[in-house]
Amino acid sequence: MTAEAPAPALAELRAAATAATGPGAAEDYLELLRGSPGALYRGGGPHHLTASAVVIDAPAEHVALVWHRKGRFWVQPGGHLEQGETSFERAARREVAEEIGVTALERLGPGPAVLHRHLLDTAFGACAEHWDVQYLLRADSPAAALPLHASEESPEVRWVPWPLRGAGPERSTDALPEGTVADMPGKLDALAPYLMRYSA
Repeated sequence: MTAEAPAPALAELRAAATAATGPGAAEDYLELLRGSPGALYRGGGPHHLTASAVVIDAPAEHVALVWHRKGRFWVQPGGHLEQGETSFERAARREVAEEIGVTALERLGPGPAVLHRHLLDTAFGACAEHWDVQYLLRADSPAAALPLHASEESPEVRWVPWPLRGAGPERSTDALPEGTVADMPGKLDALAPYLMRYSA
């Protein structure tokens, strides 16, 4: 019997049609998961799915970044789904709790906010490409009142200012630290109008 992709993951990828990356990317991800359900996990081949979250503070003025020990760059918290996990959002929330110690989070938007594929270098072993499912999650406190907690995998964590440019929705990425992963400025630029659209 051929394995089928789990319903929760498929539903979340269908909801990603509203993501900042558009419906075309969501369909590509659905095609991958339907054709190769094992791609939900690390052992599912060199090209597989992962989950992460861009975490912002309550006033949406800061974004949380972690120093990725293996990749040697600043990036949002995230990682592989554990065997048996069938929800990208739950996996992303678990990774956030493990890597920065934040659990009280509100999802902004009806589903994933960004779908991002990125090739990996040899430091990542058998992993050749991650198809990352990224959520926009908002904490319940401002950054100044919500200290982040480092982990073994992410030995440094920090809140980085993400202020509005004028009346918005554009926001400045000038405060991103040296060594930030290359796609982060563009991703935050795409998320600025998404944030405005789905903020209460």
